[in-house]
Amino acid sequence: MNRFHACAKCIYYRIEKRADGLYTYCRRLGYKTKPNYRFNCWTPKPNVRRLMEKEAGKDEDH
Repeated sequence: MNRFHACAKCIYYRIEKRADGLYTYCRRLGYKTKPNYRFNCWTPKPNVRRLMEKEAGKDEDH
């Protein structure tokens, strides 16, 4: 897996402010998660995808 792969960089990751604190969850799977967790269903956010493509291009140049 690459260094970007984490729930916090996925399009389904959400944060809700609740009375008892912040609640982080996966909108797609429907359960609580943490920013650094990793799942195979990960779909990177557009800005993360661009960074990954940019890095992949650098690797091909060397």
